[in-house]
Amino acid sequence: MNRIKLILVMFIWGSLGVFTRSISLSALSLAFFRALIALPVLFVVMKMKKADKVKLSLLKPYIISGVLLGFGWLTLFYGFKHTSISSAVIIYNMCPVYVMIAAPLILKETISKVQVGVIFSSFIGLLLVVGHNLLEGYGYMGMVLSAISGMLYAIIVLINRSIKFRVDNQTATFVQIFTAMIVLLPFVLIDGNIFKVVNLNAMAIIYTILLGILHTSVAYTIFFSLYAHMESVEIVSYSYLEPLFGILFSVILAGEKITILQIIGGVFILGSTYIGEMLKDRRMISKEKDPTQMVTIDAYRSSEK
Repeated sequence: MNRIKLILVMFIWGSLGVFTRSISLSALSLAFFRALIALPVLFVVMKMKKADKVKLSLLKPYIISGVLLGFGWLTLFYGFKHTSISSAVIIYNMCPVYVMIAAPLILKETISKVQVGVIFSSFIGLLLVVGHNLLEGYGYMGMVLSAISGMLYAIIVLINRSIKFRVDNQTATFVQIFTAMIVLLPFVLIDGNIFKVVNLNAMAIIYTILLGILHTSVAYTIFFSLYAHMESVEIVSYSYLEPLFGILFSVILAGEKITILQIIGGVFILGSTYIGEMLKDRRMISKEKDPTQMVTIDAYRSSEK
């Protein structure tokens, strides 16, 4: 049952690009409404879980993550709107590679030969995907914004790994998304496109509501609840279904065409990062036998999406 729930979450997140394309709002407005609509549901879940009150000082890293999360959503939505969905998904999923590169410098983690190979292979794949987009006539903007989104998420992962004193997942998620909404609010008001929501047709309004409730509050709640029942190595293995679902939706529902060059690039990126993450996760799980490593294990697991 837990595996079915995890596949369902990946299915939901995989449809994010298609939903974004189906709503005639700016990427900025979409990112804001995603947070705004999700918050009431997340608040109810947090109260139902009876989360303990925490000091503001413990929430600082989550607030910083929330700022980055808001801009991460914004750049990803821009990526979906300015390049092909499949390419945006593949480029965004370079995130684990950025973490591998930055972790030795920031967290003083060691980097293995396998990870070096993963980094090298992923950048080859990235060049292939970029080459495909240029041949198809797409500009740089969508690709650059998708890459920035992946980099922002990589920073969030690094921040989460460095947290020593953690709060419960429900509180952490609420704080991050609330912060994302607050950060995006002034930009949304200046932009003015938020008021175009009144001109949306019924289907677009439904899609917008689903973006906040289904893709955010429901998906996040289910995803984090699975950590109590599944090993992180298993969650990582299933998480790579998300980009595969995203590419599948882009072909079936958005009518995009996948070329050989794009497929090879995607295999280089997704395949190599999958292998790298799985090997690393198995090493982390093996350390659970050592009580001195438990804080590290918890930090690693909380860095997941």
